[in-house]
Amino acid sequence: MIYRTAANCGLLKNSKGKVLKLPPFWQGRSLTDCCQQPIKAVHNLPVISFALLKGKCPYCQAKIAKRHLLTELLAGLYTVVFVCLISWQINNGQVVDPLTVATQYLFFLLLIFVVIADFQYLIIPDFFIILLSIFALFLAGANWPNGFIAILASSLFFTLLYFGASFIFKKEALGLGDIKLMLPLSFVLGWPQVLMAIFLSFIVGGFFATLLLLFKQKKIGQTLPFGPFLVVGFVLSYFWAETIWAWYIALII
Repeated sequence: MIYRTAANCGLLKNSKGKVLKLPPFWQGRSLTDCCQQPIKAVHNLPVISFALLKGKCPYCQAKIAKRHLLTELLAGLYTVVFVCLISWQINNGQVVDPLTVATQYLFFLLLIFVVIADFQYLIIPDFFIILLSIFALFLAGANWPNGFIAILASSLFFTLLYFGASFIFKKEALGLGDIKLMLPLSFVLGWPQVLMAIFLSFIVGGFFATLLLLFKQKKIGQTLPFGPFLVVGFVLSYFWAETIWAWYIALII
């Protein structure tokens, strides 16, 4: 239930492809995409409900978008991998704090949903940002002073980039959702690790955009979500910052 509700929280794409805002989950049950009927708990079981309903809406029998199933499968795969990694740490004698583990699990699960939402709708729901910010407070821990410095640095950089690019290209070249997403990501990474995350996000994003242009999947001037690349830069910096930095230093010396 968490997977489907969170993955589609605050967003709905109707049959005409228009993105609509939905009320937050605490104001009522999630609604079906096709006929706007409340989704019952029995219909909200990840993967199982999709199979039992044969991929059709229980009310109007319209086909359920496969993105729901793919989201649930991806979240399930992430859960299995996460549990295996934690089990490996425990078996190797590492001390694992249950609260930290739970927070990390939910934080990175939300990042998966952020990537999916931004790729599909070019929108990062504020609800995701709020939850990520709450979890970031726990993950940063005693590193919170560096976290605030990282927030100031990234906010200044992306705000200048937002207005500068808008002035040059005469249109919005960077979404406000990307700037807001960097708040919790910066707080967790701290200073100066956030610099590496930003640098890597532009490198990965530029490489991906080049591939899309070469294979004619995108044209120059078309919109490409940047949130997913911010997430990639964050993940690389969070887990392998020292390794990447050591490799880079060895490369240029």
